[in-house]
Amino acid sequence: MRLTQTHKLFDKILMFLLVFSGGGLLFVYNRNSLSIFLLILSLFILIFMGRKIKKSIFNSSFFTLCCISFLVILNFFTVPSSQKVLQYGFILLNVTSCVVIITHLKNNRDDKYFLRTIRFILKIVMYHSLLNFFAYFAVQNSLTSLISETHNVSTFNYLFFYDPEKHAFNFFGLELLRNQGWFWEPGILQVYLNILLYLEGFIFKRKKITLVFVILAIISTYSTTGILIMLILLLFIFQSSIKKNPVLGLLAVCLILPVYFVAKTNIEQKVEGDRSSSFQKRYLDLIQPTAIAIKNPVTGVGLDREHFQRYRSEFLMEDDFGKIIEESTGYERQAEFTEKGSSNSVTYLMAAMGFPVSLFLLYCLFKQQLFKHKRGIFMMVVFVSIFSEPFLLRPFFLILIVSGMMSIFSRFTK
Repeated sequence: MRLTQTHKLFDKILMFLLVFSGGGLLFVYNRNSLSIFLLILSLFILIFMGRKIKKSIFNSSFFTLCCISFLVILNFFTVPSSQKVLQYGFILLNVTSCVVIITHLKNNRDDKYFLRTIRFILKIVMYHSLLNFFAYFAVQNSLTSLISETHNVSTFNYLFFYDPEKHAFNFFGLELLRNQGWFWEPGILQVYLNILLYLEGFIFKRKKITLVFVILAIISTYSTTGILIMLILLLFIFQSSIKKNPVLGLLAVCLILPVYFVAKTNIEQKVEGDRSSSFQKRYLDLIQPTAIAIKNPVTGVGLDREHFQRYRSEFLMEDDFGKIIEESTGYERQAEFTEKGSSNSVTYLMAAMGFPVSLFLLYCLFKQQLFKHKRGIFMMVVFVSIFSEPFLLRPFFLILIVSGMMSIFSRFTK
């Protein structure tokens, strides 16, 4: 079908909301209303801006929706503790939105179109993040507070967002603020910037200046995970060029070394320095939910985040398990428990839903069909990211699981 400017505009709005559903401040402060709007918008576009749904796509979409809904509802009734219905209802709402969006993309748009649209949105995110970083020096005395139940940030006229108390850092004697852009923390922003780096480096390969801007934006997040992912991506991006021209390899080393030392300094500060509390929290989020999953291997403890927070605040790991982890990693665990949620999406999923379901969903994630070119490299970005950020069950990443599950069902449905 011929795509009009109206079609393209609505698709861009849909993709904009999809990206910001995965950690954007827009959804932090307006989560319920925007989540409902995302579903309504996706249904509207599917019904009024596309073809009649093909039978094969409808069948795979229907079975995917039924399968994930069944797993979520089964979890609600089988976990050994009471759960809030609204928490599960919200997850089912997100699942439905993702299924509708994938159905629309598979039925009415091609893969390249989706990638171009996502690239367009992520470039806006990148340019805004660079403005956000440098604007702080001019607006730092004109900030107002935005407060929610879970996140507090400072803003300048809802254009730029900062958290001076948490994200200030010293960069070779210069006091700077880590860049979080439109997202609740820098670690979220770096994920989308690295996805943009993947798109620019492996799929579109157009303007090299865009790569430079992306690299600067990732460095401005001062995220250890983000910088390490970036270095790996750059190694793969320029691998063939370096083989053809060794001089480029020497130049790449000269450019990468300063970034490497920034990442190394950041890691040392987080592991043993002043900011070790961040490392200890992620260390605990790796170990403790795993221990909870081992104790509840089949059903987990449920997807109710508030219940999970209460449960883990009272959960103490077996001494033997803790010692095995400490001896194998070489790092001592200082925290025994926490009342906060988990920053590790993978271990949280295992603790919440048990091993059988969580491993099946992670398999579906790996089988995703939205980013198929250099799939292994893209999945490296995703898996490293979900090990450090709690957004696997949010629409932008949940849609990858839905995509993979639909591809599995498509083999058996016609």
